[in-house]
Amino acid sequence: MPLISPTRESKKRSWIIITLVAFAFLTAAGIYFVFVPVQKSKQFEQALIEQFDWTYKYTPPADGFLEPGRLEKFIHVREAVQPNCKTFQGILDSVIRLEEIESDPDMAASDKAAEGFSGLKKMLSGATGFLEFMDARNQALLAEEMGLGEYYYIYFAAYGSQLAAESTGKYAEQDDAGISSRTRSEFTRILMNQLAALETGGSAASTDLATRLQSEITNLKRNPESSPWAHGPPPGTLKSLAPYSEQIDALYCEGIVKIELLQKNRGLNFGG
Repeated sequence: MPLISPTRESKKRSWIIITLVAFAFLTAAGIYFVFVPVQKSKQFEQALIEQFDWTYKYTPPADGFLEPGRLEKFIHVREAVQPNCKTFQGILDSVIRLEEIESDPDMAASDKAAEGFSGLKKMLSGATGFLEFMDARNQALLAEEMGLGEYYYIYFAAYGSQLAAESTGKYAEQDDAGISSRTRSEFTRILMNQLAALETGGSAASTDLATRLQSEITNLKRNPESSPWAHGPPPGTLKSLAPYSEQIDALYCEGIVKIELLQKNRGLNFGG
């Protein structure tokens, strides 16, 4: 019996089915590899929220004194994110280098293309780095039993002068060197919580601190480009930081404050 060759129509239908199956598989795989890490990341942050409440609800010690044990925990979290810090600084260096070679009139086009391709690969490798950074930070916070609100409070008290210098630093032109509006708003509310706690205490010795807090709150609300505690935190906070200042300063990550303090929104968007 002679073999019956498939008709052109049946071949066409087969390819359509194969194409649809392949498309469905790739779509499902894409959703899986995006959705699953996002869901996992949200679980870490949700665990922080359930244990320590929302970031802006944190109330610092009324007198601003940071206990040594809390500062040691902060240092442990800073140590945990250092590899991620270096990764993102490397990406920023690639961006700066790409801008330099683009404007270099003496560089051969072939060399520009080669360096540009290398830099682009490095930049693309950081596409998933945002979630990895958040996961490393949030897992460290959970391990150290520290909420995001307390972390924010110590971060800005410890790094106020370094953050103020970002505007003239190596990464000044990069967007990630700035503080997001969400972060600024939440930190302002944290200071308002501290001020309310201080005023409730009613101590005469707290008058100077209340004035400092109110001044900082007003400054953050009126000047969206200002850096929190640009001239240093209040004396009590500064004194408690002093024994750890050298160690904490060494763990500062220039140029990526927006990434450092990134949070997940309730949807799929990111908010710094």
